Amino acid sequence: MVNLPRWDALPGDAERCLADIDNWADILRNSGLVAAFSVRAAAAMGELEGERLLDALDSFAAANWDFRGGRERNLASPPVLTAAEAAALDTVAAPLGLDGTSSPRRDRFDAVVMTGGMVRAGIVKPRFLRELHDSGLRWREGVFLGGFRPFAGDEVDVARALGVVGDNEFDAMTFGMREAFGLGPPDSVEPVDTPLPAAAGRADWRRDSWDWSGHALQVVAAPSSDPARRRANTADTFRFWASHATGVGSVLVITTPVYVPYQGAAAIEVFGLEFGMAVETAAVSASASDLGAHSQEFLPQHRAQELRSAIHGMRTLRTKLSKAG
Repeated sequence: MVNLPRWDALPGDAERCLADIDNWADILRNSGLVAAFSVRAAAAMGELEGERLLDALDSFAAANWDFRGGRERNLASPPVLTAAEAAALDTVAAPLGLDGTSSPRRDRFDAVVMTGGMVRAGIVKPRFLRELHDSGLRWREGVFLGGFRPFAGDEVDVARALGVVGDNEFDAMTFGMREAFGLGPPDSVEPVDTPLPAAAGRADWRRDSWDWSGHALQVVAAPSSDPARRRANTADTFRFWASHATGVGSVLVITTPVYVPYQGAAAIEVFGLEFGMAVETAAVSASASDLGAHSQEFLPQHRAQELRSAIHGMRTLRTKLSKAG
């Protein structure tokens, strides 16, 4: 399995991360995936290395694998892929870290941070944290980070089928956390509402907290750093939590397998470089992800879309690491 970037908060991290990023980009460049979409583009990347290679990959991915166009993932336009393109996307999933990870290297973390997402994520990520806990992982805080994004598209029906009460991402995260850990109403709720003009939406944040067997559990809705234009993105949620965290030196990030390379890079950028924390990212297990007939299936087009995000995240992290060095 590919060595995805991690941050140990030790001397030499930057050099190792740069090498891991460049190795990841080389694997992608040499995989035949780009050639499956454009032989000419693949040939143009043949002699590129490091930052120049990631620049070229980022431009190529934006032109060929952006099916969302600013929409939510489940509202993206379904592309028409050739058999060769689909097969190439399936082939690169494992080498690029898009279909799972090994168990966490550490057996103890100060905090475990779960990333929000579509309605299924609200259920499967706390399930996985419970799996890790029951198998011996030691941690102090379990934090589910997301926002108040309303359900859209098929999420409404999926939420109903899974028993989720509510109509937005925060509701799904709360439902999942309570189900996984047998929680009642939160021990504390911290709501702060800052109304903005109607066209801009709202910059709300909220934190619901529980004490569970000596562990602090939280479901957090983070505000956007640019509320007039977009909802909170991954980096916004990371920064919001980290800026309020105390005594956290190590973080395990839990996310869906296909999102690991992108969100792992963002976690290093924020938690590692900005806040000095050791960071590792792990994918939710197949057992925790099993929702029967309602399980999420990741198809080649999903891999392409998230590969585009991964390339962009790796490129951004590489730039930050180079400047930091």
